[in-house]
Amino acid sequence: MPLMRLLHRHREDIPMAMNGTNLRQNPELTTAEWQELEAIGYVRLGMILPEGEIDRLCDRIDEIMLGKIRYEGMRMQLCPSASKAEEMNGFTARHKGSSLKYRKIQELEMDPLFLKYIQHPLFRHITRKKIGEKVGVFRSMFFNKPAEGGVPLVWHQDGRSWNLSIPEEITIYTALDPQTRENGCLTVIPYSHKECPIHTVDREDDIQKYAPEEKRAYMEMDKGEVILFKTKLLHSSLVNTTNRPRRAFSIAFIHADAYQTASGERYPQVFPTYRAARKNHASVKALNA
Repeated sequence: MPLMRLLHRHREDIPMAMNGTNLRQNPELTTAEWQELEAIGYVRLGMILPEGEIDRLCDRIDEIMLGKIRYEGMRMQLCPSASKAEEMNGFTARHKGSSLKYRKIQELEMDPLFLKYIQHPLFRHITRKKIGEKVGVFRSMFFNKPAEGGVPLVWHQDGRSWNLSIPEEITIYTALDPQTRENGCLTVIPYSHKECPIHTVDREDDIQKYAPEEKRAYMEMDKGEVILFKTKLLHSSLVNTTNRPRRAFSIAFIHADAYQTASGERYPQVFPTYRAARKNHASVKALNA
């Protein structure tokens, strides 16, 4: 498939089931999809869960934010609009009060419902091909831009400070709400994964060099839609200007044997079976209110 055709491939080209839903039918990536990933740095996978199951994930993250379910060692950060207290805005392993304005929550593999999604058969297929049999997660993170707020994300490549012993490869991003330009959808620069290392792009001259408007692809997504992208793909997002939240779930898959070279920290394994991280994670314990 020509590269320009890859870049402009429409949602209706994604393999879907013709059964009255918009669910993806193909349990594996097609050759064209693998080519698209490698060529431009991302590929749309469509929706892989029924809307009701996406709603269950949304309900679960609400329960975690509100403190109805808690996991020891799960790191959380409030959005600045929720609290002006510096100690409350840090990204630390403690609940910071009942609020739906958490900016991000990590270690969601601790939760059985999110772990089940992380271990989806399509993700197993993808990670087996790109990583191997033993697969871990560097992070499984909830991202939230609360209504009429959120934090703008500067242009950057992931992995710039991860310092992993085995290089990172792919991230899978799921929209828990519709994602639009108005609510701060993910914005990417196609082909930028081949221009490594760019790292962070925040000066105006660098933005014009690496991320000018004409190069940007705005990843507007339906609720439940999934995008697979290369970790080094340059991306950013703006604030949410609407009256509804913009929530997403991001999984950065790595080799299960990878560790942080400076600290020695190891990460949770999710394939072929789940194994909690061997360092810096306390025992997993749900505290139901």
